[in-house]
Amino acid sequence: MTPFCLLILEREKARTAGETQRSTLAMLPVLMWRSVKKPIVLGPLLGVVLSAIGIKMPDLVLAAIKPLGLAATAAALFLTGVILSARQLKINSMVISSTVTKLLIQPLLAWGIVMLFGLHGTVAITAILMIALSAGFFGVVFGNRFGVQSPDAEAVLLLSSLLSIVNPLATHFSL
Repeated sequence: MTPFCLLILEREKARTAGETQRSTLAMLPVLMWRSVKKPIVLGPLLGVVLSAIGIKMPDLVLAAIKPLGLAATAAALFLTGVILSARQLKINSMVISSTVTKLLIQPLLAWGIVMLFGLHGTVAITAILMIALSAGFFGVVFGNRFGVQSPDAEAVLLLSSLLSIVNPLATHFSL
């Protein structure tokens, strides 16, 4: 989802700057290049390619970068908290419907897909629980970097994070 989020933000940045009046479809190649060339997209993409062709990182490199990965996760969550604390969040129908979709409808759809494909055990449980997690914070953090504030997205992030603690579907499927 990261490349798509960046693509949308790049489109809005181009439109705001008056770079073009063309349609999104006409701008797509340029927008895709702008979003894909960012390290946040290139790094995971490179990791997937190297893993797919069987190249593994040396243990020494893994040991050296593991603390950086752990610190990055904590820093990203801290940054999200700082961004959210600077905003006055308002609950409206869009926030409520998005939160309900994220915490109830998406896990139910995941359950249906799990049942459709006949998955069982830890794979099925993990798939449903991963979908039942709160909304992601990338959009809020990326939007902040591009100067875009989305009060609804920020409120959904906060509300879904709080409610995911007591999400009945997550509790049911983990038992």
